[in-house]
Amino acid sequence: MRESEFWNALERGFGPVSGRSLASDLHLTKFDMTATEALQAGFMPIEIWQALVDESGADESVRWIHRRPTKKS
Repeated sequence: MRESEFWNALERGFGPVSGRSLASDLHLTKFDMTATEALQAGFMPIEIWQALVDESGADESVRWIHRRPTKKS
């Protein structure tokens, strides 16, 4: 997962506003920082994504949203 895919999955899974809020406000125990801070620190986006899904308590279907094709309008 690239960083751009992380942000795309975040928006698809949680919505643009809630997703950005989770990334900047939710403390990820695995990294002892937020997702935004972990990205800036150089951690792998896929590891951050998995930790964010775990910490947020999201439905398991959200975990794999980055692997599903996006709908074309």
